[in-house]
Amino acid sequence: MNRFFKGMTYAFKRNLGWKDRIIRAVCAFVVIGLWYFGTVTGVIGIVLAVLALMILGTAVSSRCSITYWSKANTMAETEKIKLESKGIEYEK
Repeated sequence: MNRFFKGMTYAFKRNLGWKDRIIRAVCAFVVIGLWYFGTVTGVIGIVLAVLALMILGTAVSSRCSITYWSKANTMAETEKIKLESKGIEYEK
């Protein structure tokens, strides 16, 4: 249960790799664009736009609580080495 509450705060470390972040950002921008240009409207459009903003937030911060709770880390080994050399902590 402690992992659940830690995942709800900003206390957990990076756990998203650059490929995962790019995919999330592209998907979020596509959904936001569909909402903005009126392709998706109404309550469903607003809900999708809010979810897209949340996904964009995870892409920007490199932290995802769902990935954290599932004990996954999508970073490549080269990315982990670069972060360690810079002193940035990540989920192992």
